[in-house]
Amino acid sequence: MKKTGLFFILCLFSLWSCTGPDGKESAISRMLTDDTLPQANGGILDIMVVCEDAVWADAPGLAFQEHFTGMVYGLPQPEPLYTVRQVNPKEFSDLLQRSRYIVLFDTEADSSALLYEYDKWARGQLVVNIQAAGLKDLHQAILKSNKLIDDKIEGLEAERLNKKLNPLTHTEFPEFFELHGLEMDIPKDFEVSVATDSVVVYWKTTTRSDNGIIIHVAPLPNEDAIIGNNIIPLRDSLTELYIPGSREGSYMITEDLIKPQFNPKEVQGLFSLEARGLWRTKGDIMGGPFVSYTIYDDKNKRLIYMDTFIMAPQKKKRRSLFELESIIRSLRIL
Repeated sequence: MKKTGLFFILCLFSLWSCTGPDGKESAISRMLTDDTLPQANGGILDIMVVCEDAVWADAPGLAFQEHFTGMVYGLPQPEPLYTVRQVNPKEFSDLLQRSRYIVLFDTEADSSALLYEYDKWARGQLVVNIQAAGLKDLHQAILKSNKLIDDKIEGLEAERLNKKLNPLTHTEFPEFFELHGLEMDIPKDFEVSVATDSVVVYWKTTTRSDNGIIIHVAPLPNEDAIIGNNIIPLRDSLTELYIPGSREGSYMITEDLIKPQFNPKEVQGLFSLEARGLWRTKGDIMGGPFVSYTIYDDKNKRLIYMDTFIMAPQKKKRRSLFELESIIRSLRIL
């Protein structure tokens, strides 16, 4: 028994210390190392920036702040994209090293680079290192990196939220999903209000907010149609039919006083357009923000439209809307 125990310990030690042919830790080594780390902490879309105070107040810091603390488009009240906190390297304590998303400014590198490191000080952590030779080059590196970092963190945060919600998601779905070869992680507190062969609508109502999700499949528009021009008319046709207001005859429409913002995206390798804007109720006084994804599935000659919206009067909506967006982003095309 003692020899067997010793043999097991030696084998475990050899697995711990082994590396792959590229010099990196093996999967087993990484798994064992990660278990020794604390869990990363922080709120949704929180970023910790580590740099000298003078750098933060200079062009590099201002360029970073302009992007990451800019206001989210399409919210009724001004709210920043991220909650950003800057800390001096001397004050970067062990506790702060557990932050989920950390950005390091390095002005003493030989050349400019953008490096990602996972689980450096905590499990579930991303550390971003923006390197440059001096303040001027760092400023340029940050301008080039902002969007890349934004997309990286946004994607990781959506994945994290989906994993957190996964045990609490529906296991049975309307025939719509099987008919169109689609899957989506939808929390159990969302209930089906509409289910046809071409559209499904989910609702979640709480004392604080009303939340909705629309998924719709339709043939691709004809080749003469300008991509993007048909999205808002499509949205309004769906909401008029399926999203009634509280007053008789009222229904949701897209607010046209503030035009929706469109951004190209990629979903499972397919071109799509993200739309952000405000909605209001025709015949009533309700309103709020929405986010939609329109996927152009050329292979199957179809358009997949996903929309999510929220009504939460007098409440901040950035985080709640991002949680809703992460649900529709969980779409899988089989």
